Amino acid sequence: MNYITLKNNKKFAYMSEGEGEVLVFIHSFLWDKEMWRPQIDFFKDNFKCISIDLLGHGDSSNLSENAEVYSIKEMSKDVIEVLKELGINKYHYIGLSVGGMLASYIAEDKRAQSMTIMDSYLGKEPLEAKEGYFQLLNSIKKLQFIPEPMVDIITPMFFSPETTQKKTELYLNFYNHLLNLPKEKIDTIVATGFGIFGRDDVLEKLKKITIPTLYLSGEFDIPRPARESKEMSNLTENSKFGVIKGAGHISNLENPESVNNCIKEFLNTVG
Repeated sequence: MNYITLKNNKKFAYMSEGEGEVLVFIHSFLWDKEMWRPQIDFFKDNFKCISIDLLGHGDSSNLSENAEVYSIKEMSKDVIEVLKELGINKYHYIGLSVGGMLASYIAEDKRAQSMTIMDSYLGKEPLEAKEGYFQLLNSIKKLQFIPEPMVDIITPMFFSPETTQKKTELYLNFYNHLLNLPKEKIDTIVATGFGIFGRDDVLEKLKKITIPTLYLSGEFDIPRPARESKEMSNLTENSKFGVIKGAGHISNLENPESVNNCIKEFLNTVG
């Protein structure tokens, strides 16, 4: 396990495997750096793979006690600062869900050579969905844990209908993870949720992105349907778009072979 502590005492956990050009992985909300294991194992023979835990997730530290919102902009600045502390001069960025929402800021970092944005959306959260998420977050903050009825609501949002129906090991592991979130992480997770679902609309910024960008979406993604990734691709001049068959929101784990091949093919075109 490796750690970087920033000047503001934020402590970020990360793992680094392999050698070569750098791939930076940022996980989904409520997951952690190990989410990218199928991709790291696939790419580490030819790339240096760095996967970072966002605050309140995995082994990273929490926000200060009085922090109520951890914004997308602040998350982006923190990730960029971690990469500076690691001495990374050039990198290819790969982010899923909230990891993808950092894209407009990552694209402004001169060291970023390309971006792969998965199951994400840089527009505002639709009002009805936002209100529903905020209600869940406020309840979790009050309770200081996620009760089982909420876990029953949240877990299926991350997976395809088939995975949910079969209650696969992947599904059950995440289900139990939510049930057993450490109390000390709850406030930071809630603040992160408010930052995600209360995010600004930065779709117009996509028109200014010049680095090669790949948008991928799970065929059955519930919170971030494929049409949103297609919309973003249409706004980004130097971009490609693809759908991951049979996958939901966590497409890199439901169909890792397809995701790995799509990213590999894309990186080959970047040079």
